Amino acid sequence: MAAVMIMAYDALGEIRFVGDVTKGAGCGCFCPTCKSPLVAKQGNEYEWHFAHEASQERPECAVGAENLARSLGIEHLRHLHARGALVLPLYTTNASVSTLWLSRSQPVTWGAQLVGALTWRDAPTKAQPVATGMLETGAPMAFFVQVGGMSSPSLDDLPEDCAYATLVVVPSWPRGTRTRQEAMAALTQTAQIHWGYQPDSYGMRASAQREIDAMERRAHEIAAENERQRSLAAGMRWAAIAKARSHNLAAALQASPHGAITPAQNEAAAPPPMSRVPAKADPEARFPQYPGHAPGCNFQFFRLGPDEAWVFYELDKEFVTQRGMAPAADKPQKVWGIAPAHGHTEGWDECLPPSVGKGDLDAGIYWVRDLMSAVGFLSPRSKGSSSGHDPAEFEGL
Repeated sequence: MAAVMIMAYDALGEIRFVGDVTKGAGCGCFCPTCKSPLVAKQGNEYEWHFAHEASQERPECAVGAENLARSLGIEHLRHLHARGALVLPLYTTNASVSTLWLSRSQPVTWGAQLVGALTWRDAPTKAQPVATGMLETGAPMAFFVQVGGMSSPSLDDLPEDCAYATLVVVPSWPRGTRTRQEAMAALTQTAQIHWGYQPDSYGMRASAQREIDAMERRAHEIAAENERQRSLAAGMRWAAIAKARSHNLAAALQASPHGAITPAQNEAAAPPPMSRVPAKADPEARFPQYPGHAPGCNFQFFRLGPDEAWVFYELDKEFVTQRGMAPAADKPQKVWGIAPAHGHTEGWDECLPPSVGKGDLDAGIYWVRDLMSAVGFLSPRSKGSSSGHDPAEFEGL
């Protein structure tokens, strides 16, 4: 495609093509922008085109060439409608939903053609419609013509819920285009109609949106039920733990001759907290068994039972962002996680109640909902705890 000026105005203000005028300065044509005389270049080596005398062309003169191309696009649109050959493409829109439970977009397509005559406007600007009419759906319709989508259509003076489409004209011409006939033939091949908007007169999009909304509600209900079941299972588990601890305490009281628990008897019920001196922080250290930990962070170990221990730690901001769990702007910027100590065990993601956090198998951690709630749950139930910058210190605890 060669970007050349093949059209200009003559002394009467009519559009003339480079192949329909006399060669050279005697063509009698003028630039549509600066009104300077033009020369018709009709040589054998280069494409035929109009040029300014003595290279007087200015940058804004290219806009005049686009305006002439738009005028030809309007003429092409008129001819199509007059011959009954103005066929509108199918219109496609989308029904969509994007929530925590479902993200989906469903295309919706239908066809609608013009009925009756078009009302053509005189000398519309680039952003204004060139014609208005009616669709067979009963919706009002407006046509725009633009060269290469050079500006946004103005919808200010259109009726409410008006459909509109744009005939887009290619801003350059195929090589060898010299006459009006050749230019119109090129427009037939290259100009395309693009929909901007069409009201949902048939209710097809509304129907599709209702279906996709129903899918989202079902997904929400399933997620809520799964969360309820996890909460119920966690509650039952912790109730069993509390019952077992109460039973052990009662048995220890009965075994004591004076009704008091000696340190040895109390050992099984509530061992003294463990304490370790934290190792020096190493920002470069990485511990894959504790995913997403912040560099050089402090790890807090909690032993809840013989086969259950947890490690609490701050998460790296990049890890949080990659997992799509970045906190809102009005929330604290630090995010914490909890991971099972000494490697994962089966069912670990359902061990802690929702008040502590949400288990995430893919991430390999619990996302802590609230710092104080999590620590307030783990600490009083812990039979021993320790902290350090190297989780290896927790081995054997």
